[in-house]
Amino acid sequence: MAIPALGSVSERWTLETAAWRLVSDLRLAQQIAITGGMDTRIDFRWAANDYRMFLPVEQSKVKLPSGVSYALNNFPVSGGVHKLSFTTLGAPSRGGTVGFKTKSGSRIYVILTPATARIRVSAEPP
Repeated sequence: MAIPALGSVSERWTLETAAWRLVSDLRLAQQIAITGGMDTRIDFRWAANDYRMFLPVEQSKVKLPSGVSYALNNFPVSGGVHKLSFTTLGAPSRGGTVGFKTKSGSRIYVILTPATARIRVSAEPP
């Protein structure tokens, strides 16, 4: 009886971890753009189930956890990938939402507000 409950808790934890990792990486890209004086960019790659960060000092790839995939991304598509960038003032190229889902259908959303660059996590889509 406890195994299904533990499975759903573990799945939910993995989903939330993916969302909060993205929040952390978005804030890092924004901060580096401000302090480094150069634009930064994040490319969300659906087919590869990852995202790539293009920062002035490095490039890195973040693979989504096993069992988690994209459910939604409304950032502009260019070259087959969704792209978000931050200017040297910390302003995002636009606001948008990235949604993650599990195999069982649980979802979580990372929402970026355009004018203020506020980043929040929600169980409900905007």
